[in-house]
Amino acid sequence: MKIFADIKNKTLQFDQQQENGTNVLKFKNKDIAYSFLPLGQNRFSLIHDDKSHLIHIIYEGDIYHVHTEGEYFAVRVEDERSRTLRKLVNHASKAKGEQIISAPIPGLIRTIKVKEGDDVKKGDGIIVLEAMKMENEIRSESEGKISKIFVNEGTTVKKDQQLIIIK
Repeated sequence: MKIFADIKNKTLQFDQQQENGTNVLKFKNKDIAYSFLPLGQNRFSLIHDDKSHLIHIIYEGDIYHVHTEGEYFAVRVEDERSRTLRKLVNHASKAKGEQIISAPIPGLIRTIKVKEGDDVKKGDGIIVLEAMKMENEIRSESEGKISKIFVNEGTTVKKDQQLIIIK
C-alpha cells in the first residue's frame, strides 16, 4: 500500500508491506523493517535497527503531532485513496471559496468557540472535541467567516462528520 507523509513542507512516499510477519516500509529502494507498539497514553515504542525509540503522538485534525528524542514533527499521513479524496474535496471547496471542518475522530463536542458570522484566522481554535478522555482543540485551516455550524455543545459526532463551514 502506498503511504504519503507530509512533513516539513516535503512529501515522502513509502510502500508499506508485511514480509514474514514483519512491517516493512520501502523508501528510495531501501527496505526499513520496524515494529510499532502502543504503550498507552499516546505513547508508543518504535523499534528499528534493534533500537527502541519512545514516541509521543497526539492526533489533531488530520495531523499527527509527534514528539521523540527532544524533537517535534507535524506529520500528515495518508494512503493513496485518502490523499486523492482530500485533494478533490479541497479543490472543490476552494472553488466554492469554503473550508469544511470535519471531526478527525469520533467524540463529544465540549465547546464551540465561534458562532455563525464570526471572522476567524488560520490557526484560531474553533471547537473542543473530547475523545478518549482528552480534549482536542480543532483549529481553522484558513481565514474566513463562519457560515454554518452543524453541531451543538454536547453533541456526539462520528469521524469525518461535518462540523463547520468557513467561507
